[in-house]
Amino acid sequence: MDKRWLVMRVAAILVIVHLVSCNDNSIDSSKPAASLYEPSWTYKCIPDEGCQRSESPQPGVHANMSSLTFESMDLCRTVCGRFGGLWPRPITAALSTQTVKIHPNYLRFDLSNAPAETREVLVQMTQVTTQNLIDECDGNVTEIVETPVVVYITVKTSNLNLTWDTDEQYRLDVQSKEKNAVIHIVAETVYGARHGLETFSQLVSADKPDYTDHYKCSLRLVSGAKIWDRPVYKYRGFLLDTSRNFIPMDDIKRMVDAMATVKMNVFHWHVTDSHSFPLESRRVPQFTRYGAYSAYDIYTVDEVKEFIHYAKVRGVRVVIEIDSPAHAGNGWQWGKEYGFGDLAVCVNAKAWRNLCIQPPCGQLNPANPAMYRVLRDLYRDLAEILPKPALFHVGGDEVFFNCWNSSEEITTYMKNQGYETDVEGFIKLWGEFHEKALKIWDEELADAGHAAGQPVMIWSSELTQAHRIHKYLNKDRYVIEVWEPVNSGLLPQLIRMGYNTVSVPKDIWYLDHGFWGNTKYSNWRKMYAHTLPRDPNVLGGEVAMWSEYVDSQALDTRVWPRAAAVAERLWADPAGAAGGAGAAEARLNRLRSRLAARGVRSDVLAPAWCAQHDQHCL
Repeated sequence: MDKRWLVMRVAAILVIVHLVSCNDNSIDSSKPAASLYEPSWTYKCIPDEGCQRSESPQPGVHANMSSLTFESMDLCRTVCGRFGGLWPRPITAALSTQTVKIHPNYLRFDLSNAPAETREVLVQMTQVTTQNLIDECDGNVTEIVETPVVVYITVKTSNLNLTWDTDEQYRLDVQSKEKNAVIHIVAETVYGARHGLETFSQLVSADKPDYTDHYKCSLRLVSGAKIWDRPVYKYRGFLLDTSRNFIPMDDIKRMVDAMATVKMNVFHWHVTDSHSFPLESRRVPQFTRYGAYSAYDIYTVDEVKEFIHYAKVRGVRVVIEIDSPAHAGNGWQWGKEYGFGDLAVCVNAKAWRNLCIQPPCGQLNPANPAMYRVLRDLYRDLAEILPKPALFHVGGDEVFFNCWNSSEEITTYMKNQGYETDVEGFIKLWGEFHEKALKIWDEELADAGHAAGQPVMIWSSELTQAHRIHKYLNKDRYVIEVWEPVNSGLLPQLIRMGYNTVSVPKDIWYLDHGFWGNTKYSNWRKMYAHTLPRDPNVLGGEVAMWSEYVDSQALDTRVWPRAAAVAERLWADPAGAAGGAGAAEARLNRLRSRLAARGVRSDVLAPAWCAQHDQHCL
């Protein structure tokens, strides 16, 4: 019975299989398989609208330069519109919509019209430019063309100093014929020439289709261009805090690469705070021994020197800030162990809320003469590192009087000086500290061969309020970095009083806002919309990345492309409807892809559909 049941079951299965095979007509082997979907979009430059994606994929359709249709959105944006893909936008520009293929192997730079003293740094600047072009094709320019490209660089002065009085203007002329391309860059200084080289690199785009069976990439140069350009503001800064969280040097250099791309010229390095002291001092090795997070989280003297030169080649001046007298704790706590007494007070105090703005606490001890001797050694180290003429930032904000008042040594010193232990008494002590510190800095600068009377930067604070600043801070020596909110009246007050200022409104240009407490996030449009007074005493502005809640893992997207919005505001300060964020967005998207090619991971601006349809998501 079991055998009969098994035979019947097998027979039933065979019948079912036969019926299915006879009735299933869903697969017809005689018909060819459907072709694989290829997202072969093209992009057309439309006047007053920008680059627009084709309405449907167009496999096999190639670029048509005469109709301004391209296989690459980047290439479309490079030639589309008055300023093409340039960021920041220049003062004047006339760009061709046609392009010519080039290859870095046939690119040559002629420096015969540059003073001999400038040629070494110019060669390094041209090497950066060449690498940037290669990076457009992810390091592999597959289509080789033998068209000679010669860049003639004319520099009129041999001065290599980078200050806020450096002439950064340049002229750029691009002409191409069938057999060659000639570029002329004319500038007063090597730094103007560097900006011209950066603009030249932005007139070149990778031409690579969105979809291809095998990788191919060529470079295309705008066939004709005439540009004259100069910055509106002298000081175009980016602040990076590397004390709250240590940022490795490679990441710092990447920030400087991006700064050079958008023509920012000051890297404000907030290298120390109460949290850590990662900057090596050869005269005072205790700073890093007691202040570094680990043996790996230190910036060595040689590393800093090399970085300063790295930044110089990219047109960026490094300003080192040693925050004082507040924001000074870890790294200063070794005094008693070495017989120097308390160099700082309130260091790492557990009951911190009445002693500092955030843990860990720490303020220098102005009653201890040994503190000034240690400060002198540190200043001498800095004077030997910083390029001439040196620009130094002394910090100088958020002094908590309760901290000083908690020290019997300090209050006794104040009484001996005739200072009351009230607000004005502590203000006098604060002012005395800066007077002594400036004198030490001047003496150490002179001993290191620097010119006398160099300006010093300081944060706005209670000491810089309009009714008292003139008593303590000389307007001929101090540049006030004003970080009050945008509705504060301090900036215009200081301008009227004749103080040089740098503006960094915390409620708009602080990149950490929106990630802690009640602070509000500023998107790139809000940052772009903020304007500064046009006044000789407004040197410029700065965008700030404080690092309480960021480290190298999230640094790029936290900073870029928002910092680029501030960069264009400070370089070009565009006005009117044509100077609004809506008109700038397509160029900012082009900048974002350029930064990506150069290794900088920028945050996204909008959904990808919007990025493929300029002006349609405003």
